[in-house]
Amino acid sequence: MKQFHCKPDVYAYNTVIFALCRVGNFKKAKFLLEQMELPGFRCPPDVFTYTILISSYCRYGMETGCRKAIRRRIWEANHLFRLMLFKGFVPDVVTYNSLINGCCKTNRIERASELLHDMVKGGIAPNRVTYNSFIRYYSATNEVDKAIGMLRRMQGMNDGVVACNSSYTPIIHGLCETGRVAEARDFLVELAEQGSIPREYTYKLVRDALESAGKIDLLDAELFRRLEDDINGRIRQVMKMKPLLQHRSIC
Repeated sequence: MKQFHCKPDVYAYNTVIFALCRVGNFKKAKFLLEQMELPGFRCPPDVFTYTILISSYCRYGMETGCRKAIRRRIWEANHLFRLMLFKGFVPDVVTYNSLINGCCKTNRIERASELLHDMVKGGIAPNRVTYNSFIRYYSATNEVDKAIGMLRRMQGMNDGVVACNSSYTPIIHGLCETGRVAEARDFLVELAEQGSIPREYTYKLVRDALESAGKIDLLDAELFRRLEDDINGRIRQVMKMKPLLQHRSIC
């Protein structure tokens, strides 16, 4: 841009920062942010600059697989979040969701709950992504009742937030793992009645759990036949699309 006498604006900086984060070069991305934060700099950062870095720290920190690195990335994300608030920026739902998901995945549920409280208090409506982070955490830690509570809380909102497969699946799996197979069956039926097709693995898990518990009589033959037809139909559709996707990847 300098070669063509063009002065980069905040959108250009944000694009470069996003690209650097995508390839894991957080050092250079942070350097650009620090450059933008210099007093009198012509391109001060905006809310999207911080959100890009915060979401990237949370997302790519989890991919390292190293606990120490993950904790470091989440700490840096929280530090940037506090710096963002100190500078007067108002975080959006994407910023909060990134931090909440990162905290839930690193077992910092108290911090995640605190962020949810601040989010609601600040007038930012949680969405399905927000609640699913808590649902996954509680289901994985055998606190299924709390996961169900989060699901019902989401369903009680008046903002058009609709629970889907990703909301029900962790709960169904958690109920099966804790021996509450009848409830797992009820949630599977509830999911199907909303017009969603459960994943094949989830359906088979519930069916096998009912058989193992000697509660096969709870199976509604007509409903489960329809579920099997829907799942098989989705598999056939995916198989039809597979050659097209392979062709595109080759091209």
